[in-house]
Amino acid sequence: MNEQEFASKLAGHLCVAAHTVEDEVAQRLRGARERALAVQRRRGRLARLLAGNRLRFAFGPVLRSAGSMVALLALLAAGDYWATWSRVASLEEVDAALLIDDLPIDAYLDTEFKTWLSRESQS
Repeated sequence: MNEQEFASKLAGHLCVAAHTVEDEVAQRLRGARERALAVQRRRGRLARLLAGNRLRFAFGPVLRSAGSMVALLALLAAGDYWATWSRVASLEEVDAALLIDDLPIDAYLDTEFKTWLSRESQS
């Protein structure tokens, strides 16, 4: 006999026995049942509240990790932006110096440097 069969047999016996109970005992049983149901309802609400808290505590570490990752990515993006900006600023300074100077750009570009370098490395 499994639990379901046992529960249905027990419910049948209780139902038959409930018809033979005196009125005073039936009133006390009804009051006890109502109190038990009220307690069950309160525990049900409490269990739902605690289940919500458990979910919040379960996702807490995940949310902290996700927040840390977002902060790290923002820091990396800011660092990349700053590095790019400083590189562009230094290139702007070089361009401005070349444009302002009286010497032509070819003077800064030594076309024979590569041949001199190859000659020096062979010797």
